[in-house]
This record gives sequence, C-alpha cells and structure tokens, in this order.
Amino acid sequence: MTHPRRGMTLLEVIVALTVAGAALAAGAGVLGFLTDQQDRNGTQAMASANAIRGTLREWISGAQLTTQGDAPFRGVSSTRLMTSRDTHAGDELTFVTSAPTDVASSGTVVHLRMARQDEALKGLVAELTPWRTGGSPTVVGVAPDAAGLQIRYLGSVYGGRAWEKDWVTTSVLPAGARLEIQFPATPDANDRAANALLGIPMTIALGVRR
Repeated sequence: MTHPRRGMTLLEVIVALTVAGAALAAGAGVLGFLTDQQDRNGTQAMASANAIRGTLREWISGAQLTTQGDAPFRGVSSTRLMTSRDTHAGDELTFVTSAPTDVASSGTVVHLRMARQDEALKGLVAELTPWRTGGSPTVVGVAPDAAGLQIRYLGSVYGGRAWEKDWVTTSVLPAGARLEIQFPATPDANDRAANALLGIPMTIALGVRR
C-alpha cells in the first residue's frame, strides 16, 4: 500500500535553498552592477557640468576689446531680441575671447545663445568663429537641456555698480557678468543633479580694456 508523502525531504530542502541562494546572489550582482553604473553616470554628468562652468568662466573672463574697435562686446537681453522675433528663450552674448576654444588657441568670437527650433542641437549653444580670419562658425552644444539664458552686466563707468540687462560696446567692458542657465524639471536623477550644478548663477569678473 502506498502512503501519501508529507512535507519535503532533507535533500529537497537543501536543493531548494541552494537554488534560492543562487538566484539571490545573481540578483544582488545585477543590482550592484546597475548601482555602480548609475553612480558612474552620475559622477560623469557632474564632472561634465563642472567642466562646462569652467569653460564658460574662462571664455567670458577672457573677453577683450581693442583700440581699433574691431572686437565688440554685445550683450542683448531677450526682451530686446523679441522686438524682431515672435518669441525668444534667452539672452544672447557675443564677444571676442583670448581664452583657447575648439577653433583657435587665442582670439575667438564667441556667441552664446539658445538653439533655434530648426537646429539639430538643442538648449544652450555657442557659435565659435576664429577672430579676424573669419570663416563659418562652429556651433557646439553647451547645455542641451537648458530652457533659457539670463545674463546681467555690472556697470563699470563713472563708479556705477548697477546690474544692466544689455551691454553693447566697443570701448568699455562691464566690470562683471552674472550668467544663469535655466532648466525645466527633469525626472532623471543624474541629469537633475548636473543641471542643478549648471543652473547655479555665475558671477564672472571681466578684464580691462587693452
């Protein structure tokens, strides 16, 4: 007569625990890999954001004017730009920098602006053109997630210290510029942290006339 089995044998228990342990170990390995990958991506995003801030600071602090008047500094607010366009997402700044760029080791026309809708690049971009040698500008991405750009200029004439929305000149640089890149909310934690770093306003001292 065959009796029904009750419960599991010791061997079955051992096998079940071994299989469960292997599954947990594999899951822990995958989780560890994903966590390490996320940490690595987050670190790279923060390092990239910090490098971008350093580059912008170097470019703007290296702004220069000349006695010939052929190196204008042109900071125009979005409000002023809207007089010729239906909508505009941010301020624009054009200047000649003595700092090295992707197109020249010294002497580059830098045009900071928001990308147009018909462009492949998005967000904040920089047009870089070798100064005096001319040629087509090279457009590089600065902050692809950016939704706006605001720049203010610290007065440097007759002891004035007011922050101005516009500064267009061939003779007198502002004492400083305060640049703020604006971002929309993003669900990605790595992008959110990097954009928060990029979005911290920068106050940059400019050089003297030379």
